[in-house]
Amino acid sequence: MRPGPTHLRDEFWRNPPPLPRGIKLVQQEAVVVSRVGPGGESLYDLAEVQLPEVRVPVLLGYRAPLFPADVLSQRDKLSTLREQLQRRDADPRSLPIFRLPMLVTDSASASVIELCEREELGLIDMRGTFFLRTGSTFIRVQGHRPLERTPREPLFHGKGCRVVRVLLQSPGHRWTIRALSEQTQTSYSYAHGVTTRLLKEGFVEGGRGTGFRLRDPVSLLRAWLTSDKPTAVTREGFNAPSTTPALLNKAHASLTARGIRSTFTLASALHADERSVSGLPHGIYLSGALETAVSAFGLRRMTPHNFFVLRPEPAAETDAGGIYHAQRLLPHGPAVALPQLAVDFHQSGGRGTEQAEELVRRFARALPLSDEP
Repeated sequence: MRPGPTHLRDEFWRNPPPLPRGIKLVQQEAVVVSRVGPGGESLYDLAEVQLPEVRVPVLLGYRAPLFPADVLSQRDKLSTLREQLQRRDADPRSLPIFRLPMLVTDSASASVIELCEREELGLIDMRGTFFLRTGSTFIRVQGHRPLERTPREPLFHGKGCRVVRVLLQSPGHRWTIRALSEQTQTSYSYAHGVTTRLLKEGFVEGGRGTGFRLRDPVSLLRAWLTSDKPTAVTREGFNAPSTTPALLNKAHASLTARGIRSTFTLASALHADERSVSGLPHGIYLSGALETAVSAFGLRRMTPHNFFVLRPEPAAETDAGGIYHAQRLLPHGPAVALPQLAVDFHQSGGRGTEQAEELVRRFARALPLSDEP
């Protein structure tokens, strides 16, 4: 999986590529630009290329992968932003600062380098490629540092999330890759790819000789919460005239008797002492026809919605690290494990985010203590 712009930017400043001798790149100020779409913002950086005899102000934009077709659009974005920054920072007492647009990518092809040269765009890639032309300064270096590949396996959706659920459910346990692959019913190479990503991102520690275990369970859970990767592929709202424990138990038993698997989530999955806010909706993950749940719970297609039927993504519809893994047994029926419940509440919005925070705190307090170095 190629790094997205935000990941690329973080990696670029955390582990910068080698620059030509005598050249230094200094980060000055981050620039946040609102945009439409996932994430809601783009990140740029004001920086300075310091050469032995001159300093060149630059405006850095991030794009990976970077194809020749992207260069012109990125040039236009950087030029537009540069003009706005010049107006913002205009000082009538001094000359305006001209910032050279410069692209940062993972690995620049020869055609991308040539196009940047033609369009007078600076360029840096993670392999050590460096191109800069301004005034009497001309530098062009082809980088050859091996590019470290990021494993393709996802962490917070699909089969990758099975590994995350299993690890969060046993935070003090050391796992071999083989054991993880068997527990999650994934291939050895797949489990290895997910574990490698977790290791690279600091959530897991260990090695093949000692096994792997979570280094920071709470940070992993919070990363899952904020990943915006829903476990449910559909989420339909209904009005339930009653959500008493007796009715929930009767409805779940009715589904089970018909061979339909389900597990409670949202308010239906809380123990009485875990509820920290009021007005929370109830919910259930359903592996069967929607109408069976509508009938069993007496749901009505009307507002206000106080009951949601969630259909899990196919990879999560299992007890091998899916939503049916390590279910909590409540008086009225089975419910998703606490980490999954926190994620579901966080994604439900409203006061669900407050309830999610309470569950994260409970998860943290229940973690086993250890004095092992």
